[in-house]
Amino acid sequence: MRKTLFALLGIVGGSFAVPVFMDGEYAKALCNEWNKTPQLVDNLGKSESWVAVPERKIFIYREDCGDSKQIQLTIKNEQGKAMCVYGGPAKDKRGPNDFLMYAETKRWLEMGKKEYGPMKAMMLGRLKFEGPKFVAMKNMGPFEAFLDIVDNPPHDASKCP
Repeated sequence: MRKTLFALLGIVGGSFAVPVFMDGEYAKALCNEWNKTPQLVDNLGKSESWVAVPERKIFIYREDCGDSKQIQLTIKNEQGKAMCVYGGPAKDKRGPNDFLMYAETKRWLEMGKKEYGPMKAMMLGRLKFEGPKFVAMKNMGPFEAFLDIVDNPPHDASKCP
């Protein structure tokens, strides 16, 4: 409903553009959603396996749009909180403590609508994942919370970034 209203405002008003799903503006909005999600900010901020590294990056893309259109979230440990300090186009190289996740657009939207969680998504090959698997396994609750917010920022998934 909310996304439909934003899209309607964009059509009627002409001044509000809905970000393309997984473009730079969408990534900025996703970063804001991260910071409003206690399971991410608080739980990861207290997770020994997560805070062992002061900053982690999460790279994401829509598989059907190609890997050259990646976005990046930079998560920094700040006083016991895992805060998103950057959301935008991928600007850094992925290091050994960072994550890469990609899936087809329809799969991202299904996960964002909570149709299934990360374990099922990965077991069925709907979500591809690279990065420190031990850290991900130790933080499955926050990982699921992250997938749950993917659909929250208003977006247009009908075209590629």
